[in-house]
Amino acid sequence: MEFTQSEKRNITPEKAVQILQKKGIKIELEDAKNLLDFMYFLAKLIVEQNFKK
Repeated sequence: MEFTQSEKRNITPEKAVQILQKKGIKIELEDAKNLLDFMYFLAKLIVEQNFKK
């Protein structure tokens, strides 16, 4: 579940850390990267299962 160059990502791990810190959630940069990878994976899976029939 690694980021590939063909995927466009609008939120960087650094930006995710900033957003979460504003909400009182402390997260390391590596954890933010893993979280974003997982979220993009889920989003892609949902689109494939529901809209590409």
